[in-house]
Parts: sequence; C-alpha cells; structure tokens
Amino acid sequence: MITPDMKESGVMDQIAFFFREHYIYWSSVLLLVAVCVAVFLFLSLYLGRGGKMAAAFGVVPLAAGFSWLCARLIHWYCFAESYSGFAAAISDYSQGGFALVGVFAGCALAVTILTVAKMVQDPLRMLDCMCLAGGAGITIGRLTSFFNTADRGQILEGIQSLPVAAPVINVVTKATEYRLATFMLQAIVTGLITLILMGLYLSGKGKKWKNGETSLIFLLCYCIAQVILDSTRYDSMYFRSNGFVSVVQVLGAVTIVAITVLFSVRLVKNRGFHMGFVPLWVLMAALLGCAGYMEYYVQRHGNQAALAYSVMSVALCGYLVLVLVARATAGKEMQSAQQDALCSAEVFGAGLAGNNPV
Repeated sequence: MITPDMKESGVMDQIAFFFREHYIYWSSVLLLVAVCVAVFLFLSLYLGRGGKMAAAFGVVPLAAGFSWLCARLIHWYCFAESYSGFAAAISDYSQGGFALVGVFAGCALAVTILTVAKMVQDPLRMLDCMCLAGGAGITIGRLTSFFNTADRGQILEGIQSLPVAAPVINVVTKATEYRLATFMLQAIVTGLITLILMGLYLSGKGKKWKNGETSLIFLLCYCIAQVILDSTRYDSMYFRSNGFVSVVQVLGAVTIVAITVLFSVRLVKNRGFHMGFVPLWVLMAALLGCAGYMEYYVQRHGNQAALAYSVMSVALCGYLVLVLVARATAGKEMQSAQQDALCSAEVFGAGLAGNNPV
C-alpha cells in the first residue's frame, strides 16, 4: 500500500511496478538489464571468436553464482554492522548489499574451475570477453544511482547538475543536498573504456593481440579510474583492521602494479635489459607515488579536494600512458622477433630443399 510518507520521501519515484504489498524498484530493473546485457554480450563475443558453446553456457551460471556469493561475502566483511550475523548475510537478502569487486573474483574463480576441469581450453580469451561484457554491465548497472542513494560523494558547493552532481534527500533533515555523482562518473568512464577496447577488440588490430591482452588493459584502465573515484565516496568499503583504508583502492593498486610488472618483464624478455628502461620505471614510480601522496593529502585537506583529485588524475593518466608505451614497445619487438624467426625458418627450409634463397 502506498503511504503519504512514501510520496513525501520520494520513494514513489523509485518504484517501477507494484502489486498489493510487492514493489519492484527501478534500480532492480536496471540491474537485471545490466546482467542480461553482460551475459548476451559475453556469449556473442566468445562464440564469435570461436569459443566452444559448452564452455560458454557452462561458465555463465557458475560465474553468476560465484559472483553473487563473493560480492555478498565481501560486503558482509566490510559492513558487518548491516547484518545480524554471518548466517543472515548468506540467507537473508532483505538486508545488506553486494560489493562489485566480488563479481570480478567470482568470474575469475569460475573460469579457473572450468579450466582445471578441462572444460575451457582458452581461459584468457574467455576472460577478455568477460571483461568487455562486464564493462558494459557496469556501465548500465551504475545508472541505478538515478533511483537510489546507494553511492554519492561529498557535498558540492556551486555545482547542481549531472553528470557531476546529483540531488540527494538527507534522511535526517529531509533537505536536498547536492553530492558528487560518483556512480554516474564511474558509468561514463567505464563506458568509454569499454567502447574503446571493444572497437579495438573487434577491429583487425585487436585480432592480432594475444589472448588475455584485452583483459589486462581493461583492468589497468578500470582500476586506475576506481582508485580515483573510490576516494570520493563517503561510503567506501574499509578493512576491518583499521577502518580507513579502502579495500577497492588497495586491490586496485595491487592490480595496477601487478600488470605493470608483467608488461615490464615482457619488455625485458623481448628486448633485453637496457639502461634506457630505468628512467621509464623511475618515472612510473614517481607518478604512482604522486597519486598516493594526493590520496594522503585529500584525506587531511578535504577543502582542497578539487586540486588533489586533479593532480591525482593527471599523475595516473600519465602512468597509464607510460605502461601502455612499455607494452607497445615490447609487442613491436616481439612481432619483429617472430618475423625474423619465420624468415630464418624459410631460409633453413629452402637450404634443405637444395634451393638458393638469395
């Protein structure tokens, strides 16, 4: 039954359908659309690249189940006060929520299990398709911020329009506050990353990439964006041990460094060690350190958040460019080495045949 309080609080604007005592909210509808888009896009990409149908349809329910469980457990770990206990966290879904980072863990776990079971022969290609599909799902799913107050940044002064600021009704004072629309910004950034990588993946250039390359670049770009955007949230997920270090930022930073190390190892492996690489790595470390200091700075000088986040964004964007340059340099040398090996094989084959290749 619709009550006057629901009308005054704006809850009516969030309801899509209702029947007697049952309500279906727009946020739930959007989340369902996001999941469907992600699943159909994954199937299209994976099967279109020659993936086996049994593997594709086998991993979807497994990934969905593990994602649901991991997202729930991580949320319970970070917001234990929202639940009456662990048993309620995994059985009563009328309380609490889910952590998006758990979806990444669930999908990776599903692919790993099917790979060990020898049901998936191309796990890296599958992860590539999952990342692109997941990016599309995140873009749509984060639009739920239009219909709830699940995630808003700090109060903004002087800005009262999307996509930067969004109105939020204070549950205590009932006054309208304009807060940073963190989820909206995440939807825009993730959508751009997904569109660019999707275009490259489907183009002739993307088809030359090694399996797993797309997912690495996606994770690198996405984690850099998340490190910045998660800092703007007033409801971030924190480790229980301290209560102020963000789980998302730590996992994002670890992923960024791990991918950087991977590309650096590939660079040295394909081109050999050169002293010219050292300034590149030093500059990477300096930019990463600058971003880390800006996070420290903004936590103690909140009134200078615009300056801190601007410097952090520039530093991490510069870092991204350097990592991609290192990756591209290693890739070019690898392609050159492959071509040289192919020519040598042709010359050797011609010699065995008694022909003069010159």
